[in-house]
Amino acid sequence: MQGIVQAKSRVDPLLERLRGKKRVLIMSHTNPDPDSMGGGFGMRYLIEQRLEIPTTFGYRGNIFRAENVEMVNTLGLGLVPEGELNVGRFDGLVVVDTQPGFGHTKLPEGMVVDGVIDHHVPPPKTVKPDGFVDVRTNVGATCSIIAGYMMELGMEIPSRVATALFYGIRTDTADLSRNTSKLDEDAYLWLMARCDRSALARISSPTLPKDYFSAFRTAMNATRIYGKVIVCSLGQTSNPQIVAEMADLLLRLHGCEWVVTGGLYDDIYFISVRARDYDRDAWALLDSVLKGEGSFGGHGTVGGGSVPIKDPSPRGVRRLERKLVRNLLDALGESQTTPVSLA
Repeated sequence: MQGIVQAKSRVDPLLERLRGKKRVLIMSHTNPDPDSMGGGFGMRYLIEQRLEIPTTFGYRGNIFRAENVEMVNTLGLGLVPEGELNVGRFDGLVVVDTQPGFGHTKLPEGMVVDGVIDHHVPPPKTVKPDGFVDVRTNVGATCSIIAGYMMELGMEIPSRVATALFYGIRTDTADLSRNTSKLDEDAYLWLMARCDRSALARISSPTLPKDYFSAFRTAMNATRIYGKVIVCSLGQTSNPQIVAEMADLLLRLHGCEWVVTGGLYDDIYFISVRARDYDRDAWALLDSVLKGEGSFGGHGTVGGGSVPIKDPSPRGVRRLERKLVRNLLDALGESQTTPVSLA
């Protein structure tokens, strides 16, 4: 253990607030992604090393994407499903890669939020906690912020912690190609020298089941091109992560400036937005598309949202998709464009 904090860091006020706690719970948004999982894992290590307080990383929802599952298994992240948490055991709560007030974030009732660490634009109805808040919208990944704390504190970290943080930065910034700051670059290089390259390779290229490729075939058939805008309306899907994966893939299509994908899972319609131009704002586009429905968040060229749907029948889903596409095309000036099928 590294004992009492000596070096100065931006995270010092949080550490002082947590000092003396018996057990700390770390939470993120529903269906955590690599940035939230890496950030939570990093904060667990930081708190346990600096304060000698036991911590638990709890999560809601599911972990769908093959790379994310491999990340959990290979690095031994030790995430605990919400249903297995005894919330009464915890007297501290830290939230990473999200903020109270986001629709995709549900925190344990009755618990005071001691700290919030995030890089997303705050939700329209911000619920500001009384504790520590470090929200930096100019930073590309929450993992960069947490790695920054460790660099400031002069900490040395195990390779699996470094790998988790590194992979979180890699995925959220697309290997420093989007929404990056100097902190992202510094953290990326610092972590690269400390991560497990073999583990990183396994996480980046996991084996995939046959139905994964079937889902991609369905998505390709459902993709339409409206000038500079690509729209993929998947309807009902068995895996909400395919929505984000298709957005990432379709952005590589020549001539594309915007990609918006959507699909229904468990009575919630998930939406992903990607933009090629750094001057684009995914958050603003989602605001125009959803028009007050559901919830959303974004950061530069990347965004996502969700809309609970009252009528999950195929007809109800098509009705919602038509409305969202109409709002999208109006916002991007392609409402008069005749669509072309990708397939």
